[in-house]
Amino acid sequence: MTQLTTTKNSVSIYVGTYAKYNNGSLEGAWIDLTDLNYEEFCNKITNLHTDEEDPEFMFQDFEANGILKQYISESGIDSEFWEMKETLKELSEEQIEAFEIFINNGHPADIYKFQDAYRGYSDSWNIERDLGQEIAEEMGYISEMPEAIRYYFDAEAFGRDLLINDFWEQDGHIFYNNY
Repeated sequence: MTQLTTTKNSVSIYVGTYAKYNNGSLEGAWIDLTDLNYEEFCNKITNLHTDEEDPEFMFQDFEANGILKQYISESGIDSEFWEMKETLKELSEEQIEAFEIFINNGHPADIYKFQDAYRGYSDSWNIERDLGQEIAEEMGYISEMPEAIRYYFDAEAFGRDLLINDFWEQDGHIFYNNY
């Protein structure tokens, strides 16, 4: 069985059968799922093992990004896999990375909750200052301040408080806390 090289959005699975495996054979093939839907996948693996009357498919290895891994096991692919695969095609590399962080921090693999929670990415060395400045401007706090005091506003302290109470950050990705 050869190992595949995959990109962030590609998904491949090595499909054999339990009968072949139990008879000492790893005969099967890598199937690229990236552009296949469920029906196309079923047709492809059925055609792959026409030498068996009623093949019981065995997924002996797979290559997938972090989000999709949770839907694949030796004995099957969860039905949610196909919907999540299509959803990920609509996201940028940055958003996929953020979605993985979101899920790995105990949040559900729910794209709508992620989209509500995800604030964006910052590569700034001072995320607190930039977040504080941006939120203060969005809320109108800066424009409401008299110009004489505007320059004394501590955006970094405000941003730090926001990250404690209302937001969280990991690897430059910023999320609202309440999702």
